[in-house]
Amino acid sequence: MELINEVLKIDTFLTVTLGIIVLFVGKRVNESFGFLQEYSIPEPVTGGLIFSIVWTILYFVSGISIEFNMEARDVLLVYFFTTIGINANFSDLLRGGKMLLLLVVLTVVYMLMQNFIGIGVASLFDQPKEVGLIGGTISLIGGHGTAIAWAPSLSENYGITNAMEIGVACATFGLILASSIGGPIAKYLIKRHQLKPQESEPLDVGVADSKQKQTITYISFLNAI
Repeated sequence: MELINEVLKIDTFLTVTLGIIVLFVGKRVNESFGFLQEYSIPEPVTGGLIFSIVWTILYFVSGISIEFNMEARDVLLVYFFTTIGINANFSDLLRGGKMLLLLVVLTVVYMLMQNFIGIGVASLFDQPKEVGLIGGTISLIGGHGTAIAWAPSLSENYGITNAMEIGVACATFGLILASSIGGPIAKYLIKRHQLKPQESEPLDVGVADSKQKQTITYISFLNAI
């Protein structure tokens, strides 16, 4: 880590370490404030927002910007794309039935809407149509990984030199807005329609290890009775 021309350069190791710390901070904050769990706000979003505010205050107070070395990102993206569908299988798709088919149709429709809206907004600001695609399904459906993966191609073939920055920014805004809005809407719909699962299973995501073990132990005790 070194300071050059009011730019604090963070090396690869410290960048990854800070990413882990951001995740842990988000996890601890979510555990401390029940409404964050109640509305299903992801831990990385919570931690990321906190640290984004800290970095912003640091910049306005000191004038020092921060530049992270992202070399490890490309390697981690390979692992991400390799393992993201490792548990997927056709039997799960078949069990989805009509509801899954409806979800797929709606997803495709909204993907087209995203692209048309993105191209329209880009045109309003006299930007290339490809910029609208970056702000459409590439970043909003594909996320950060897809936006970063397509950035070199868009830069070389269409001359959009800041394709990566646009894609990452759009993916970040999309992730934060979806996470902040999706949880409350889902909770409202569940309460309004009194939705209940057919089978109750112990939670293994978003629950502290101690609480998870207590839940599993309690369920095992009931089954034994």
